[in-house]
Amino acid sequence: MTDKARIDVTLVSGARPGLLKQTLEDFSAKLFKNFSLQTLYVNIDPFEGGREEVEACEAICREYFPAIVARKPETSHFTRAVKWLWSQPAADWFFHLEDDWILNREIGEAEFRTAQKRKVTQVSLMTKEKNWGYRSFFHYEPGRKVILGKDFGKGLNKKRPIFTTSPSFLQRDFAKRCAELMDDGLDPEKQLNYLNPELNAYTARFRNHFIGARREFVAEDIGRTHRDERGITKTVVDGNSVWSRDT
Repeated sequence: MTDKARIDVTLVSGARPGLLKQTLEDFSAKLFKNFSLQTLYVNIDPFEGGREEVEACEAICREYFPAIVARKPETSHFTRAVKWLWSQPAADWFFHLEDDWILNREIGEAEFRTAQKRKVTQVSLMTKEKNWGYRSFFHYEPGRKVILGKDFGKGLNKKRPIFTTSPSFLQRDFAKRCAELMDDGLDPEKQLNYLNPELNAYTARFRNHFIGARREFVAEDIGRTHRDERGITKTVVDGNSVWSRDT
């Protein structure tokens, strides 16, 4: 029997202990148990809570991981959180997660290993939000297939691989370089793919492989329902994500 793959984990968390607990409980039972966990790097922003909730989130993390490095900034900033997290891991691969996801099935090491094909630096879990209707297991920009001026219907632009900050495995050196090239003033996922030319030129050399087939939603975003219940809306202003509470 071979040893389990060693991975670090990076986690973007708000000051939302209940949501975080639900996420870690689910991923521990369906994914983390199948790997050799090394260090958790967690950024806990004071989003939706204060100092007490931040400390409660750190305490919850310590229930699930053998070693923790926690960053607890005074103000919330999603891009800075991702940049810091993606610069930290020591393991060759790490799993990136936010505090508002659950899994719809178990993820084993074999699926992760199978996805590690040539040029693959991210292995991401299929989600409803990706709206993926293609047979390809590689995430490329959707477009039209045009040959000699004739339109053959929908296709994929294989010169434009798409990367994500949703639940995924990431190769350490790739993620670290992405973090170095990220602009603090832009949403991290949007600039990974479109808004940051230097970063886009770098990511174009690599590929993102799905775990899960089209229409099979392996991971589920529970943050949307959480925000709706509290009247919190997300908008994009000048390329950055901004959350506001309805009045």
